Amino acid sequence: MKMNNNSLDEMQQNRRNEIGNQAFLMLMYMLIADAGLYGFGFRWVSYPANIMIILSVCSGIYVVRLISNNAYVGPSKEKERPLAKTIFLVIASIAIASLMLVLLNVADFSESSSINEIAAPILFLVAAIALAISGIVAFIKKQQNKNDRVE
Repeated sequence: MKMNNNSLDEMQQNRRNEIGNQAFLMLMYMLIADAGLYGFGFRWVSYPANIMIILSVCSGIYVVRLISNNAYVGPSKEKERPLAKTIFLVIASIAIASLMLVLLNVADFSESSSINEIAAPILFLVAAIALAISGIVAFIKKQQNKNDRVE
């Protein structure tokens, strides 16, 4: 079986594409439902937060489904340093979240005080998600490499 540049075989790529298409449709339907509810006067969360929540939920479901269907990463042949990658990813995610918060504070929103209230949770969640994803990917790669050596 030929491995591609991203080290996923054909079956894994097909699963990834199918899950990606389903996740996109789910995102689209959730955004349409949110817009429809907004049109009828139902506001469950204020504007920028509702889109971020919907996008985060859909992205999370997408990643969990990819991992559970063994279509997230392929087996790796070379030695890697997962700790260094994890540390770099956490630092980069904290920097991006900080930049996002600075830009949101500079922007003139009518409810700018609410942005200050959610700054700490956003920084914490972004860093925690980056750590979780990095750890899961490292664990999956290790398990796949271990299984490939046994066969």
